[in-house]
Amino acid sequence: MRVFPNGTGILLGLLICFAGAWFFPGGAEWADSLLPVSNSSILVVVIFLIQGWNVRFDVIASVFRGFPNLFVVLGGIFLSPLVFTLTLQYFAFFHLDWREGFIFLAILPTTISTCVVYTSMADGDSDSALGYAALSNLIAIIWVPFAWSILVIESGSSVTGQWVTAGRVMLPPMFGLVLFPCFLGWLAKKIFLRVGENRHRKMFNRISFLCILLLAYMALAKSISQLGTSEFIQLLYQLFPYLLAFLIFHISVSWIISSFLSSDRKLKVAGFYCISQKSLAMGLPMATLLPVNDVKVELFLVCPLIFYHFLQLFVGASFIPALRKWVELRS
Repeated sequence: MRVFPNGTGILLGLLICFAGAWFFPGGAEWADSLLPVSNSSILVVVIFLIQGWNVRFDVIASVFRGFPNLFVVLGGIFLSPLVFTLTLQYFAFFHLDWREGFIFLAILPTTISTCVVYTSMADGDSDSALGYAALSNLIAIIWVPFAWSILVIESGSSVTGQWVTAGRVMLPPMFGLVLFPCFLGWLAKKIFLRVGENRHRKMFNRISFLCILLLAYMALAKSISQLGTSEFIQLLYQLFPYLLAFLIFHISVSWIISSFLSSDRKLKVAGFYCISQKSLAMGLPMATLLPVNDVKVELFLVCPLIFYHFLQLFVGASFIPALRKWVELRS
């Protein structure tokens, strides 16, 4: 799982995407005109085919042996940032335009690659980190549209009406672009894989990485093309204080929640990195499935995720030396 050592690969890739969208914003519309189907849909299918190929049920099953710790970590991943976000929105902290973007960010799972790499570099329990992260990404396939239907989609006055509307809008693309490709990827691995698993995994991870970067480019390029560079920059200035507040809370509560895990400091490090990360790899393809038809609304949805990913990579890496020393003190 050591895909992006120190996070530099994903950081460089996102910077290239941002530069490409800034200087060549028309590229996304040109790419969409080449095919009768959405390029985003094709990229999402490829990403989840690879997710299905990479899924490791043996690693996921291993974390169930420590069920209390699993319950704490999953609660920290999915619920703590959501409660914080909804609380701030209740007190009208967020500008209304960014409301849905931060709800979407809060309900996402942890990123698999970075949290495992950072845990390993900090001398934490990387096997547990991999199990927690993989399970959270599987749960997110159901959890994200479910939570979105409750919190965002409005239909009548009843929760039942919201669920019915969400089901009609989201279940067909969820099945066709996420669940079915995941199953095909898992099935293909069971049938065809005989040797060279590590070689295949590295190759597929590179393809998935490229698809994620293309999704990021297309979202940014369409926004810049239709909004203009000056309005785009103004929106980013408006976004930064909210990202900073979310980051400070997220890091703080991740450390507090991880302290409730077992006395094993290696496991606490794994819990910290699992809770404190949000997945760009899951978030960008899932964003394309949500019922968003306006480019500006799409920008408000994906920009918090893309730029928060920059911040969490830098901050997560900065904790590695201190956490390694902290673990060594108990060894």
